[in-house]
Amino acid sequence: MNDDKRKIADYWSENLAGSNPFSPDVYWLAVPDVQKHYQKRACANKPYPSWIEYCVGEFLGDRVPVQKMLSIGCGTGSLERHLFNLKAFQHCHAVDISPKAIEAAKNESNQLGIESITYSVHDVEAMDLGAKQYDVVWFNGSLHHIKELEIVCQRVKQALKPGGWLFFNEYVGFNRFAFPSRQRDAIQHAFFLIPLQYRRSFVDRKNKYQETPPIPDPREVARTDPSEAVRSQDILPVVKNLFDIVTINQCGGSLLQFLLSGIAGNFKPSDPQSMLILDMLINIEDALVDSGDIQSDFVVVAARTDSR
Repeated sequence: MNDDKRKIADYWSENLAGSNPFSPDVYWLAVPDVQKHYQKRACANKPYPSWIEYCVGEFLGDRVPVQKMLSIGCGTGSLERHLFNLKAFQHCHAVDISPKAIEAAKNESNQLGIESITYSVHDVEAMDLGAKQYDVVWFNGSLHHIKELEIVCQRVKQALKPGGWLFFNEYVGFNRFAFPSRQRDAIQHAFFLIPLQYRRSFVDRKNKYQETPPIPDPREVARTDPSEAVRSQDILPVVKNLFDIVTINQCGGSLLQFLLSGIAGNFKPSDPQSMLILDMLINIEDALVDSGDIQSDFVVVAARTDSR
């Protein structure tokens, strides 16, 4: 494992899902109303509780349980456990570059007595996925960490059975969050519509209130985690070139991801006024995305190896 790969593995071992960077106080999708809205868009407004049920119900249907699934970049294993509860597979193989994430996923699975999921540590960019052995391959927020997109997606295509499905829920916005000026301006202007009391910071120990939205510096993004959004804007073109895309559901996140970063904990149902402000922010993002003024940074995609 080279230095960058070791750094990536270490970073994600230290920042497992559910840890501080993903806590309800600081992370946009940990806000229940934002998560609910995201899932509604992810499911194309159909009555499913999440994008996972949507993909299983709309595209697999009465084929479940399928024989074999693969989850790439599984983290601590929430996706596979969700699919297990849906009885969606007979067996699922899940991989991640982080040993600590795999350890946590195994422990959780063992505690629940699940024997149909196997976990292993792998760098998918150096992994042989085999040929025509999986009915479904999943990525949940992991595809945008892959630099060798063409190689990995080609291997995924080869690993799928004829007519097999690729499902992913992903950030597909600009690489390293190097947003164009229009998107940066929209984030900043929307931020200043938030009343001061709802900009109380949960990360800045020096300043009680956040003064600007924490839009990342792409150079700092690359330094902290070399895999973060490394080629995110290339995901859809690469997938379109290799697969038949059946649906692309635009989930938003183009403003909210950084509008709420560090201040998400201010928006709680127990404070009705905060919910009014949150609804305003959601509506602003929806209007800009749905009008085509800015792109949707997050999408749910269902694609298959052929059109059958």
